[in-house]
Amino acid sequence: MCSRAHDCLLAGGPGSTEAHRGWTVEQPWGLSSPGFLELYWIAAVLALVFAAVVRARLRGTRGGAPDEVPDLLDVAYLTGGPRRVVEASVARLVETGALVPARNGAVRVAGRPVVDHPVDQAVLADVTRYRYRTLHLLFEQVAGAEAPRAVGRRLVERGLLVEPDRVRSSARRGVAPSVLVLAVGLVRWVVELGVGSSVGWLTLSLVATGVLVFFAAKVPSPMLTARGDAAVSLARAGEVTRGWGVTGSARAAEPVALKGFDAHPDVVLRAAARPPRPVRVRSGPVAVGSSCGGGSSCSGGSSCGGGSSCGGGSSCGGGGGGCGGGGGG
Repeated sequence: MCSRAHDCLLAGGPGSTEAHRGWTVEQPWGLSSPGFLELYWIAAVLALVFAAVVRARLRGTRGGAPDEVPDLLDVAYLTGGPRRVVEASVARLVETGALVPARNGAVRVAGRPVVDHPVDQAVLADVTRYRYRTLHLLFEQVAGAEAPRAVGRRLVERGLLVEPDRVRSSARRGVAPSVLVLAVGLVRWVVELGVGSSVGWLTLSLVATGVLVFFAAKVPSPMLTARGDAAVSLARAGEVTRGWGVTGSARAAEPVALKGFDAHPDVVLRAAARPPRPVRVRSGPVAVGSSCGGGSSCSGGSSCGGGSSCGGGSSCGGGGGGCGGGGGG
């Protein structure tokens, strides 16, 4: 028995609040570490199931053929968003001769073509401002214009896409329970760390939960409904757009709409559509054939350094003091 009531409270004895609630130093919250981990993972799985149900309800469960046959740019938006719409439009305009590619893969407008689709009009308007327009810059510029985004709004109205604002709000609602479970786990981790308990398995559980929450919070853009998925599947099989999407199609715009500009048959255009890679400049000794200035070169394996320098009395050019030829520059 404790000599004083205060000592009993500190020691977690019979009169202490912690003992009354079932809390001890070894079992914070009245739960052992294995017991808490078991309840934690049950709650985490239920929270993730809830997130999956919210997403499934958002997309709907009824597929089937769309009421209206999607055109080329509709399918392009369903498979790749606004940029894919512009890529398919450019491929179609090149195919019809409205755009003419140059040797370096840039394009120019041929004559005064007349087109009906607003996206095609936006593409031609952008190219017209330049003599030759680089493809990757053309894609980036027109993808942010109004015409490609209007295609997406029309697909939302037809029930093939989920409205972006609704997607974001549903994603936040779906992961809220998972975030709450993760927060409880973090509090438990701090408590166990404070009492000196081992937190190895709890740490791994928190990391795993954090990764799962991260992926659960990510949503595809655009998000297709079940009917939108069905429309894309039929397009890939060549059954929606009157047979244009079949394997081995000779038309260039159709594989671009389904797979992106990397599927274009023209190798030069494919290369021009990719953003240029940044050039890395490496510093080092002057190589053979590079000029030190004044017309002479640092050759023969010797460098403009060491005991003598390329400045002062002798120089890397002129006169007879060269950087190479056995004499120090």
